[in-house]
Amino acid sequence: METIYQRPGIDINELIDILDVEAIELYKALKDLQEESKICCDGVFKINTIDGPLTSDRLDAILEEAVMKRGDISKAVRLSIVLNTLNTKTPYGGVTLKELAERCGVVEKSVRRYIETLEQEMKIKVIRNERPGQPTLFLLDRVFLPSISPEKAFIIFLSLLQQKGSALSGHVNTIKDTLVAQLFKNKYTAESLEVEELQSRIHIIEETLSDPVGVGEIFGKLFIALKDNHRVKIWYFTAYRGEETERVVEPYGLICKRQNWYLVGYCQKAGEVRTFRVDRIRRVHLYVYDRFEYPADFSIQDYMGQAWGVIRDGDPYMVRIKFNPSIAHLPRTVVYHPTQKIEEELDDGSIIVSYEVCGLDELKTWVIQWGEGAEVLEPEILREKVRETAARIARLYGERC
Repeated sequence: METIYQRPGIDINELIDILDVEAIELYKALKDLQEESKICCDGVFKINTIDGPLTSDRLDAILEEAVMKRGDISKAVRLSIVLNTLNTKTPYGGVTLKELAERCGVVEKSVRRYIETLEQEMKIKVIRNERPGQPTLFLLDRVFLPSISPEKAFIIFLSLLQQKGSALSGHVNTIKDTLVAQLFKNKYTAESLEVEELQSRIHIIEETLSDPVGVGEIFGKLFIALKDNHRVKIWYFTAYRGEETERVVEPYGLICKRQNWYLVGYCQKAGEVRTFRVDRIRRVHLYVYDRFEYPADFSIQDYMGQAWGVIRDGDPYMVRIKFNPSIAHLPRTVVYHPTQKIEEELDDGSIIVSYEVCGLDELKTWVIQWGEGAEVLEPEILREKVRETAARIARLYGERC
């Protein structure tokens, strides 16, 4: 590069002509020479382009663009592409050589060499799923979690902490340790993460189950039954009757409402689809050799429809509620139901909000918690439910003789 030493500020195109090289080859050479002060000083090369002096940032952009256009990437990058693709596709059954070759911009023979490198040099086990008459699928023996930043991992961990005291609380700390081990491996030390210190400074205020571990074990069995379409026998406590009954259920799905989990399934005793609160299931027996066929036309979303909570009690009603100024900010910042709509903002600061829902008994309980801050305007049937409940509360708390 004596020409640059002798002629600082030379035009890039003139330099290409003098050296008689391809532009991309010159840019690659300059990348290797950017630490030499006679050629590049403070990130600015002593070479001019049509846009002004060539900078290190501009050089990186040119090389990156060339990589994208020409597929001019190193073996290390292609190995990374192969490994990440195998990891992503493994849960879905694997990936073909053709797909890997297209992602890397190479022929299938090259991909085979990359897979051999993964197995022989990196000791990563790759499984070959050979299918008669179809391309072989390649997948990993074990998938791995990608490394992420501590901030993102803490967000994941905070979501776990919210489950303390719920049916999912059984192994929160074990999962935390797994997150630390997998998400930060070879990147951060336990001391630098300060997980324990941060955990001691976070306080979650939630209702908790009296026996979260026991309910968690039941939840685990239900999840297996749901995943593998096994029938289950449950011993269920019906609160309003105060009795326990045995039922055989085909699990269709799970619903979560305010940290409470519900099983939705076909109940043979009732002869229809029913909803069961998980923490009221006293015992579960899994029929491991008895499978059912999940109905193709069933959708848990359609089944729940426009229910306010977990109770479906007929066609939806158009509900309009007036929130006084003291709590009018809540429906503006929190969506309590997908159909929520602010209908009108009144001069005194009150607002009228509408919902199209069924499950009026659950909605009644929700309205009453706001006391005089919320008034049901319609339908009349819901106003009457709130009025009757309010009257019973008033009698309960009436003056004592």
